[in-house]
Amino acid sequence: MSEQMQFIGFSIEQARLFIESIVKSCLQENNLSKGLSETPLNIRQACKIIGVSAPTLRKFVQMSLIRRHDLGERKKVFYLSELEEDIKRIRSMSQKPERED
Repeated sequence: MSEQMQFIGFSIEQARLFIESIVKSCLQENNLSKGLSETPLNIRQACKIIGVSAPTLRKFVQMSLIRRHDLGERKKVFYLSELEEDIKRIRSMSQKPERED
């Protein structure tokens, strides 16, 4: 069973500020606050930015090469900053020469 917390002696405003500070702390720890300030991109926009087809982008997501955020069953979004990071990582992986032993 999970722990429970009661706000005894807190005004509604104090409870709101307390919860808000916890949420902000969690967002910072998980580096999610960056994504919230960006406008989400749909699959069509993401494909256009990185220059691939929708099936290719889906394959990249399946292979965990590109990050996607699922906001419900039918709403899938991407963030520009993450796309840029993922593409840089993919390019650096493909440019590394293979070692011969």
